[in-house]
Amino acid sequence: MSSTEEAKPRRRRVVPGGIVDLKRRVARQGGFAGLGVGIGLAALGGLILFLTDGAMFGAVGYVVVSFGFPLLALFGVPAVSSSARWGVAVVGSMVMWWALGQWSAARVRRRVIAGWREWAEEFAIYAGGVWIGVVLGLIAAARSLGAI
Repeated sequence: MSSTEEAKPRRRRVVPGGIVDLKRRVARQGGFAGLGVGIGLAALGGLILFLTDGAMFGAVGYVVVSFGFPLLALFGVPAVSSSARWGVAVVGSMVMWWALGQWSAARVRRRVIAGWREWAEEFAIYAGGVWIGVVLGLIAAARSLGAI
């Protein structure tokens, strides 16, 4: 005969560092990882701009900053440079990176085995599309200004 204790379904224990735990961490932290990518690229571009001088390094630094904050060109920075435009572009870019990170995490979580490598593969597809758009936007802006 079974008692009421045996009749209850047992709650599965999550093993720390196991598959279920890793999937949960990716789902919770995916947006912040995406945000880290954007902030890291913007910081690298800012470092390039700060440590070097000249037109070539200035252009490279601005492109890398634009990879980190892709909405800069959309808001007209640096052609029209005001603190409000910078703020909206930076905050909007951060929201976009967080959303792409969460979207990547949600797509990866559907897989049987999901970890940070799978998240990075998924995120790279979306980030690559954003970066292609940034380059095309900067080329279009340079052509319209007569720089190229």
